[in-house]
Amino acid sequence: MTFESPRMLGDQLKTIVDNTPGAAGAILMGFDGIAVMQHVADGAQGEVDLESTAMEFSFRFMELRRAAQSLDMGDVQDITVKGDRQTLVCRVLSDEYFVAVLLTESAFLGKGRFLLRASAPGLLADL
Repeated sequence: MTFESPRMLGDQLKTIVDNTPGAAGAILMGFDGIAVMQHVADGAQGEVDLESTAMEFSFRFMELRRAAQSLDMGDVQDITVKGDRQTLVCRVLSDEYFVAVLLTESAFLGKGRFLLRASAPGLLADL
């Protein structure tokens, strides 16, 4: 598996989903709650509302980023929200954008986090 950055955002999101066992989908979104691009796994079509999930959390993520800065923690890079049935793993790309993967099996949390981190430079370059 290589990360030579496929030149299309959708291809990069598909790569993240296809290579993360248990991933329902991945989304590139602005902190303003507007989705740029998403890819939902074939088996999750109609089962998850990735855009609404990411949009709801985007505003909370902005608050977390401000809190971290006010406490001199530095810039937030990763945010993980783990629930009983799903886990949302996010990677901050810039002041305006983040990428997230929605997991239905949290056992692969580390794999999803790694793929987001590895894909971040290519996603940011293609924005």
